[in-house]
Amino acid sequence: MAASLGVNLALNAAWNVLFFRRRSTAAGVVGTVLLDVSNAELIRRTARADAVAGAVLVPYAAWCAFATALNSDIAYRNRRARR
Repeated sequence: MAASLGVNLALNAAWNVLFFRRRSTAAGVVGTVLLDVSNAELIRRTARADAVAGAVLVPYAAWCAFATALNSDIAYRNRRARR
C-alpha cells in the first residue's frame, strides 16, 4: 500500500509540472488520467486493509476525476494553439 501511495503522490506532483511548468494541456490530461487510475488502485488496496480508510479516499478520487474533465476541456478548447 505504501508504494501505491508514493506513486499517487508523485503523479499528483507531476501534473503541476506538466500543466504549469511545461505549459502542456495535453500532457496534463495524460497526467490526470494516470492519477485517476492510480486513485482507483490506491482506493482498492486501502479498502482491502481498512474499508473506512478506502471510503475516505473516494471524495479525493472524485475531485481528481473532475480535474481530469476540466483539464480535458481546456486542452480541447486550446487544441489550435498547439499547432
